[in-house]
Amino acid sequence: MNRDVVLITGGTSGIGAAFARHFAGKGYDLIVTGKPGDEIYPCIKNIPEKYNTNLEIIPAELSNTEDILKIEAVIRENDRISILINNAGFGLPQLFWKEDINLIENMIKVHINAPLRFIYAALPNMMNKRKGTIINLSSLSSFIPIPKDSVYSATKLFNNSLMQALHVSLREMGIKLQVLCPGFVKTDFHKKISNDIAEMKKMEIIPWMHPDEVVKISIKKMERKNKVIIIPGFTSKVLKFIYTIIPYSLYCQIAKKYLS
Repeated sequence: MNRDVVLITGGTSGIGAAFARHFAGKGYDLIVTGKPGDEIYPCIKNIPEKYNTNLEIIPAELSNTEDILKIEAVIRENDRISILINNAGFGLPQLFWKEDINLIENMIKVHINAPLRFIYAALPNMMNKRKGTIINLSSLSSFIPIPKDSVYSATKLFNNSLMQALHVSLREMGIKLQVLCPGFVKTDFHKKISNDIAEMKKMEIIPWMHPDEVVKISIKKMERKNKVIIIPGFTSKVLKFIYTIIPYSLYCQIAKKYLS
């Protein structure tokens, strides 16, 4: 049986793995990318047996142009891919001028170059069939610039704008687009970039969402044709609202003290 395929970048853990479990449960076959040598594949390795579906894991470092082109070719050649989820990403812990410029460029490749090429590769088939879904993982920090992760915030803001612009052109062609902007989620992402955030998580200063909750909201909101940007969680919505109403000078003081 030729079932539709979901391709998820960075789908071996966290939100990506939650998407993989959801769509496997809905009867989709899966193609998932993960970093070479990643030890967290166990998060999804039981999917074929549990859901009676096919799972292909492709090791790929998306800061590497050759690996980007490899995944791009997979997308172009597989006309069963009806859902593309650009989930792969990472954070950097230093202020801009203290960070390795090569790591900054790698982030731009992973967060911007790779999703751009994958969307560009997926669209011809989706437009021909007049159906398809594309989800880009953005972040609450796309609305609230974080000094310690300035390039991360900037790349995510790029994704917001790109997907909104594409939505204008594609919304009447049966193609659904969504930018998912979670805040604090219980994954291994934050612990890799900030001891301060790890401490906040430990002390439960703010409520942290589970990846499955984020995915559930994403899927529910996908049914709303004209809703592109999704911010899951009440706390995240409140934080975004506060940022929009406080004076910028006050935000600078707060950010310098707590986010720099």
